[in-house]
Amino acid sequence: MDYITVSEAAEKWGVSPRSITYHLVAGRIDGAIKKGHMWLIPATSPKPLDRRRKKVSDSFYTLLEQEDALFSVLNLFPIPMEVFSTDGICIFMNKVFLEFFCISNPSNIIGQFNILQDPFINDNLGLTDYFERVFSGEILSAHDVKVPFEEADNCYQSHEMYQQDITSFPLLGEDGEVAYIISSFMTKRIYLSRLDTIKAKEYIDTHWLDHFDLDKIATHVGLSRHHLTRLFKSFINMTPYSYYREIKLEKIKEALGDLDLNIGEAFSLCGADYSGGFARAFKRKMGMTPSEYRKTLQVNILDNKKQPEYSKSFEGTSLYPICESEEQLFQIAQLFPIPIQIFRNNGDIIFINDAVLRMWNVKDTSLIIGKYNLIRDPFANGQPKLKDSIHKAFAGEVVLISDVRIPLESFWEWYKKRSTVYDIEAIYTDILNFPISNEDGQMAYMVAVFFTSRIYQGKSEVAKAREYLENNWREEFDIDKIAKAACLSPSHLMRLFKKHTGMTPYSYYQEIKVARLKKALRNKNLSVTEAFLSCGFEYPGNFARFFKEKVGMTPSQYRKIVD
Repeated sequence: MDYITVSEAAEKWGVSPRSITYHLVAGRIDGAIKKGHMWLIPATSPKPLDRRRKKVSDSFYTLLEQEDALFSVLNLFPIPMEVFSTDGICIFMNKVFLEFFCISNPSNIIGQFNILQDPFINDNLGLTDYFERVFSGEILSAHDVKVPFEEADNCYQSHEMYQQDITSFPLLGEDGEVAYIISSFMTKRIYLSRLDTIKAKEYIDTHWLDHFDLDKIATHVGLSRHHLTRLFKSFINMTPYSYYREIKLEKIKEALGDLDLNIGEAFSLCGADYSGGFARAFKRKMGMTPSEYRKTLQVNILDNKKQPEYSKSFEGTSLYPICESEEQLFQIAQLFPIPIQIFRNNGDIIFINDAVLRMWNVKDTSLIIGKYNLIRDPFANGQPKLKDSIHKAFAGEVVLISDVRIPLESFWEWYKKRSTVYDIEAIYTDILNFPISNEDGQMAYMVAVFFTSRIYQGKSEVAKAREYLENNWREEFDIDKIAKAACLSPSHLMRLFKKHTGMTPYSYYQEIKVARLKKALRNKNLSVTEAFLSCGFEYPGNFARFFKEKVGMTPSQYRKIVD
C-alpha cells in the first residue's frame, strides 16, 4: 500500500496540516499508521469530514468543534497557553507560547508531544497526579514549576529555565465530558520582579528633581540596594542612577527649549548645576555643549518659520490583538471554567461568564451587565494600587494585579441574598487584564481573567482567622487581634481553630512563615541573607534555627537541594 505524509495530504485535500493531525490523533483516518514521530496516511484515503459543520446550533458548545475559532481567541491572550487533546497530545500553542519558549518549528511538538506519557514531566517533576486530575476534569494550579522541559525530547528550545505557575483546566462539551485541556503559564516571579523594578522606576520618575538617593529608592521598593540595582539593570538595561541621569538630561533638554530662560536658569530649574557634572554628561549624550544645543534650537525655529505649514497622515496600526467577532469572543469565554469579565473601553461591563456566577455566588447578572462600571467602582477606587492598575489596563497595558480580595460581601449586599450552602468567606485572586482591538485597530475591550490563588471556606470564624494570619504573617503573633478579626474570644478561637484545622493558631502562623521563607529561598536572585530580610527575619538568628527544626536542614542546605 502506498502512503503519503501529513504535508502531502494537506496539499492534496486543501486543508491545514494541523487539521489533519487532529483527525489522525482522534482516529478519524482509517489505515493511518504512526512511525516514530511521523504519521503515514494511505494514499487512497478519502478526505476526512469537517466535523465543525456537522452540528448546526446556536449553542456555544459548537465552538468546541471549530478549532480555528477557539485557537484564534487563545491567541488574544498575552500569556503562554497550550492545548491538549483528551489523550494528552499537544494540538495547539498560542503565539505568546511560541515566542516565550523560542519555538521555531511547532510541528515538532504539535501532534507529537504527549504530556501524559512524558517521563520527565511526570517522574522528575512529580506532576503525574496533577495531570491525571486535570484530565479527569479538575481545575488545578502548580506553583514554581521549572519550564521549559528540555529533557522532554528537546521539545522546547529555550535554554533558559523559568519558575512558572501553571494553571490547567478542562473545556467541557455539552455532554459534560472533557473536550480539551488548556494549560496557561504565568511567569509570576519574573513578572513580580519586574513590578518591583517598575515601582523603583516610577519613584525616580516622580523624584527626578531631588538628589539621587539609592537608599530612599530601595526603601520605597522594599529591597536591598544591591538586589534593586541588579533587578533594575536586568529589566531596564541600566543602573538606577543611569536612568535618573537620563531623565534629568531629557528635562534639561526641554528646559533649554524655553528661550526665555538663560542656560544657567534652565539647569537650575531642573535641579542641576550648569558648572557641574550634568553639563559634561549633556555633552557626552548630545555630542555638543548646552550652549551649542541652544543655538541649534534657535536656528531650527527660524527655519521652521520659513517653511509652509503642512500635516501628515499616518496609517494607524493596532498595538493590541484584534478580535474579529464579539460574539465568538463571548462564546469562547463562556467555555472557560475560570472567571472572566469583559469590559468596553469606557469601563462598562458587557460580559460575565458562568464561572463568575458559580465561584462568587452571583445570582442575577441583570444587576451588573450594562449597569456596573469598573473605572467608577468605589471598591477599586478606594485602593490606590488597584485603582492605578485598572487605569493602566484601560490605557492599553497588560497588567497583572496580584492577590486581590474579591469583595464577596458587596455582592451579597447588592443581591440582598446569600446562598445558605455557600461556605466561602473570602477569595483572593490574581487578575490578568489585557486589551483587545476591533478591526479598526482601536482598543475595544478590556478582558479580565481571574486566577484564584486563595480560598477561605468552612467554619466562618476559622476562615476569617486563617485569612487574617496569612495577610499579617510579617507581624508579631497577637491572639487578641486574630480573635477580634474572627469575632470570638481568644480561648474560644483557639479551641475552634484546633478542632477544624488540627493545629493551634500559633502553629499555623509558624507554618506560614516557613512556607514564605522557602519560597524566598527558591528565588535565585536573592542570597540567603536577602531571602531572610525579604521575609522580615534576620540571618543568622532565631528563625534560622527554627527553620532547621521544622525542615530538617539549614536554609543553605535547603537552597542547595532546590538548586
